[in-house]
Amino acid sequence: MSARDGVLARVRRAARHEVSHPGAFEPARMDSGWERFASTLHAVGGEPVGPVQSGDLSWALSELCADAGRVVMGPGVAQSLGPGPWEELPEGVSPQSLADVAVALLRGSIGVAENGAVALDGRHAPVRALPYLCERLILLLETSEIVPDMHQAIARMPPDATRFHHFYWISGPSKTADIEQTLVLGAHGPRSLAVVGIRDLQ
Repeated sequence: MSARDGVLARVRRAARHEVSHPGAFEPARMDSGWERFASTLHAVGGEPVGPVQSGDLSWALSELCADAGRVVMGPGVAQSLGPGPWEELPEGVSPQSLADVAVALLRGSIGVAENGAVALDGRHAPVRALPYLCERLILLLETSEIVPDMHQAIARMPPDATRFHHFYWISGPSKTADIEQTLVLGAHGPRSLAVVGIRDLQ
């Protein structure tokens, strides 16, 4: 056999072969409760808080935001809180005006027990820069909106998820270890992330 024939033979052996479809994906049976979510969130560097009743939310957030600096809350949060050390996100605000935000309070829409991720919907974060410019990000999450894995989380996404320009997943604070394998928090966004579980948020 010539060298050419040998190369062609190896190429034929490595060629793709048709295989049958493996069938419908069967997700592993996983717990989707707050305890599992909180454990995973802690493992990726986040801080689980609660769960708390909606009536105690203002008190819990006041503790988290005490002496933090400028605190801005997004849409969907104001009706759940009374007076406190926070301000509502102004309409039509420029991203540059949010550069000094110490804490951003936003409402998450779906939690994933598998990886501690929380979905952030554009309708609850109309200014995309806010959850990245703040030093500390606090997400409010209904405990009833926690699902076991990303497969079910994607299925739970609202039909108009992309109508508000962005829909993304956040798991833990911003971090990287690209430089000399040294973990750095806050490299691309907030230095810390807390998720407050709420049992009966309306």
